[in-house]
Amino acid sequence: MTTLLTNNKEYSTIEVRNFIQRLFPNRKLVLSQFTFFGHLGVAKATGNTFRRGRRCYRLVDMLSIACVISLKEQGIALKNIEAVPALIQSNVENIFVKKSSCKLNGYGNTISLVIPDELTHNLALEQFLDKNLDKHAIFWSFDLSALVNNIKALAHEEIADIQVAA
Repeated sequence: MTTLLTNNKEYSTIEVRNFIQRLFPNRKLVLSQFTFFGHLGVAKATGNTFRRGRRCYRLVDMLSIACVISLKEQGIALKNIEAVPALIQSNVENIFVKKSSCKLNGYGNTISLVIPDELTHNLALEQFLDKNLDKHAIFWSFDLSALVNNIKALAHEEIADIQVAA
């Protein structure tokens, strides 16, 4: 596994907000959104420490938050991506390790995670190709690997900034 997955750095909610703000500079994020995301299961913190009574986040926890924000910005309704956080969280370490493109596909309320070199069932694509299903639903595909690479790059910048300051 990469050092980004095995490092002990944990982030407070404010630090996560600042991190996400760097990923999405045109988006204004407020802390109440994290409370909302927490209730939805999007912002699941898995750190071992607490700050100000809240569990801290690890770097891999930020992927579901960033993914949901990105999909919402692309016009995908929250009700159609409810399964995304759980799907990402159950596969997050595998997603972070893969060098090639991991993709999320969606059609209506059906979400499929496609991980290269693994036998995955792309039910969203199959439903899209089935002409008898909902003709008003849209098919979408999202490149998780690109988002992971952006998160990794920001984390590397942060580590470099800390080393320079020390």
